[in-house]
Amino acid sequence: MYTLESLISGVYKLSEVELAQIGVELENMDTDGIIIEINGNPSDYSTAAVDSGFIPIKYLGVIIGLINVAIVVLPSDSRSRFIVRVVDNVESLEENAKLEEFNSAIELLKDHELVLMDGPLVANDGESSKLNELINTALSTGHYVLSFTKEVRINRITSRLMGIEKPINEVALFFTLFERFREKGMDSILITTPVNIRSGVVGFYMQVNGGSPPIYVEAGENVLKNPDVLKTVSLMMSRENYPMPLYVADKLSKVSDEVRKWFIMALLRVSEKGEMDPLLYRYIRDMLGYARGRSLY
Repeated sequence: MYTLESLISGVYKLSEVELAQIGVELENMDTDGIIIEINGNPSDYSTAAVDSGFIPIKYLGVIIGLINVAIVVLPSDSRSRFIVRVVDNVESLEENAKLEEFNSAIELLKDHELVLMDGPLVANDGESSKLNELINTALSTGHYVLSFTKEVRINRITSRLMGIEKPINEVALFFTLFERFREKGMDSILITTPVNIRSGVVGFYMQVNGGSPPIYVEAGENVLKNPDVLKTVSLMMSRENYPMPLYVADKLSKVSDEVRKWFIMALLRVSEKGEMDPLLYRYIRDMLGYARGRSLY
């Protein structure tokens, strides 16, 4: 939870410490070629966004997780898929949610030209096989997948792009560079020079709206061959440089208190009867659809 004290501390750290560090770093390096201006034409790509949420329930000594994968298909369709997993810890549940998100993105890529995801594509080794499948699907279909990370907690590209090994606030660093670039009169989409994160995946920061912090993006490498993709995405961006379809998917992926309550009731009935009551199953199924305001089937 944010408090006034933590907020003041964070602002002080950024203004007095991190920006000072950034100033020193920029004085000692050549920044030419780090920022690229994107000039493309928007296209009418069939677009979908996917995000996931979950809740853990500790029951009979185990953790049972309810995962909600939310999908938004432009212009106006949305749906959820609920999955139950038994896991050892919350971290495993988070990994399971991400894997289910990847599964949905792979299916979406088969008939949607542009798929948007939340969070980095490259996160841990457990997802590497699914990531390979995701990227291979994008490349084989000629479609595009891009992921957007709002909160960057580790250095993503400064080591590869600028040779900076020490920890640094990348968002503040590239915000400074983007704003300096805009002082030259540039009012278009700006990105940092893409770097290879792993085979088939590139990473870069992107700023559509000047004066706002840039967003970190990871994408299939085929995005670099078509500037129209980033131009199209830019038209979906909020003032905070985050795609609006992902805002909607994020909201829909939250597991509500009502859903949590009925999920626990289902678990209790299962433990009592040793099997799922068919009437209760149908009720829970219909309730989940009602809670989301749309059919799940």
